[in-house]
Amino acid sequence: MKRTLLAGVFLLGVVFSLVTESKADVNPDQVYGMLCALCHGADGQPTKQGKQFGSPDFTDANWQKSKTDEQLLQSMTKGTDNPNYRPIKDMIEELLGVSVDVSIFVPKVRNFGPK
Repeated sequence: MKRTLLAGVFLLGVVFSLVTESKADVNPDQVYGMLCALCHGADGQPTKQGKQFGSPDFTDANWQKSKTDEQLLQSMTKGTDNPNYRPIKDMIEELLGVSVDVSIFVPKVRNFGPK
């Protein structure tokens, strides 16, 4: 419990330094690295923890083809059927108290797909 709390406080500090109130100041690569990569992996392939939570493999061509940009955006704002997933929009708003246009993360997810 202490470890989780300390990790959360650390992430809050790091993310706070990366995100400001302006959408233009949000770096999707840095935010992905701090929040999303914990489960989705730095390379788009789920981490061990991510696999346990049911995170998809963003590098999988079939998964990429199965999702529209609108579906990705919906999952980032509204969530998915996976009870372990918290929408990135909610996480940023709760941790930082700022609203972010999460559509800037769609290209980040797409870039993990096969070229």
